[in-house]
Amino acid sequence: MWLNKQKTQDTPPCLIHRGLGSLDMLNLNSLVVMATTLVSATATYPAPQIFAQQRQDHFAGDNANVWGQFFYVNDTFWKGASSNAPIFLCVGGEGPAFDGSVVVDSVHCSNAAQWLEENGALMVALQHRYYGCHAAANGNGLVDCPIDAFTHDANEDLKYHSSHQALSDVANFHQFIVEKYALTTQNKWISFGGSYPGMLAAWTRLKFPHLIHAAVSSSAPVHAKLEMQEYNNIAADAYSVEMVGGSINCTHAIAQGHAMIGSLLKTKEGRTQLTTDFVTGEDPEWLADPTNARGFAGEGVAYFPSQGNDPMSTAPFSNIALICKTMVDPSLGDEVKRLSLVTQGQRAAAGVAGVAGVAGANTHMEMIAPWLKRARFQDGPGWDLWSWQTCNEFGFYQTCDIGSRCMYTQGLDLLVDEMAFCETDYKIATATVQANINQTNLYYGSDTPVGSRVLWVNGQVDPWHGLSVNTALPGMPILYVKGASHHAWTHPLSDCSQQTVLDARAAIRKQVTAWLGEE
Repeated sequence: MWLNKQKTQDTPPCLIHRGLGSLDMLNLNSLVVMATTLVSATATYPAPQIFAQQRQDHFAGDNANVWGQFFYVNDTFWKGASSNAPIFLCVGGEGPAFDGSVVVDSVHCSNAAQWLEENGALMVALQHRYYGCHAAANGNGLVDCPIDAFTHDANEDLKYHSSHQALSDVANFHQFIVEKYALTTQNKWISFGGSYPGMLAAWTRLKFPHLIHAAVSSSAPVHAKLEMQEYNNIAADAYSVEMVGGSINCTHAIAQGHAMIGSLLKTKEGRTQLTTDFVTGEDPEWLADPTNARGFAGEGVAYFPSQGNDPMSTAPFSNIALICKTMVDPSLGDEVKRLSLVTQGQRAAAGVAGVAGVAGANTHMEMIAPWLKRARFQDGPGWDLWSWQTCNEFGFYQTCDIGSRCMYTQGLDLLVDEMAFCETDYKIATATVQANINQTNLYYGSDTPVGSRVLWVNGQVDPWHGLSVNTALPGMPILYVKGASHHAWTHPLSDCSQQTVLDARAAIRKQVTAWLGEE
């Protein structure tokens, strides 16, 4: 029995979840941990259980291979199948780490976990295939993975890695849980998820309405798109939102500073000034290399949280309000000087001495905030799991084009740069990526799917809302949360006091309760 209580250790800030990666969708925070860590129970959270009969390939009738998929259960308040109590399903995805806390008080589905007692519900959570692949401690293969070992050929190793397979995993797991707990059709299933898992939560209802009664889809960009200008456009808008400490003057100052940096990058004298102002620790001509210039200013010379904005944070330059306080203060110098103060303050807080030469960092933001690096397997070839899905299904390549509303140095970070790895890492041409995206929208219905009982919830300062469902559809309402970042309302209640987020939780609860009363 697992009590739905708060962790004794510190919990992450209520709005810090960088779930989708770059997803900047931002993929972060040790998404992959060793199996020895996962399989050890703690005094607070349930240990993983294994669904040993998950199919390796749901779409190949001649493939009889199965694997053991991790799942978690909170049955603390479960009244039993005969009570007709519901099942709350938390859908796994690309991050953050998926462990026993997921059914108690993690960032994934804590709002659902908070409602278990009043509903007498059973809560289950299923790890997404591949993102749960853990290297076994003894080195004899992989745990919680559709493949037994790496071939070092990405197209072979990752061929079972897709949203289509993941949804079929959920359907197969559903049948397993029904049998395990002797459930009936009166035990209604509600799926929950945020970010990519929010996409999956919606699709489980839309694709399997006979299995899933309703869904709450949080911060889910279900419209796949090759070039996602929306991300940086909305991020710029976020810095003008007054209720989180932004202003039009702040957005303008950040944009103006980056425009000035763009001009300085074109001359040796300008590059020398930037090297001095930003204390890069590099020869000025390091910035003459287009790749280095792109990493330095193409997506911001500092980390500008919008998706991960936390209004309650007090760490230096860690949210919109704290950054804007400096950016609108002309007494601190011109806009470039103010940007350098933000950058140096973030570097000091992160313990990073310089800009360049940080091992493993691919962009300036990663140098300042190492947690922004994409998730890879800890062992084996190190395939970038989310990037594989972007090339094969979703796109979502965030750019800073000239003429867009992007507030960074425009023209440095272009589509060809953002998606180059599809060709170099996976041998997938741009035309094929676009065809894959078209197929995804055709298969799932993009942002105008047909169905019922899906609640689409999005936050105002979350750039991912630009590709979500933002207009109510027949049988599918929307909820727009002012001032909120990436599925902030799914985080532990103790992590957040933002009133609009608290109101959103209440509205979601009301809708779920209403749907549970429907046949």
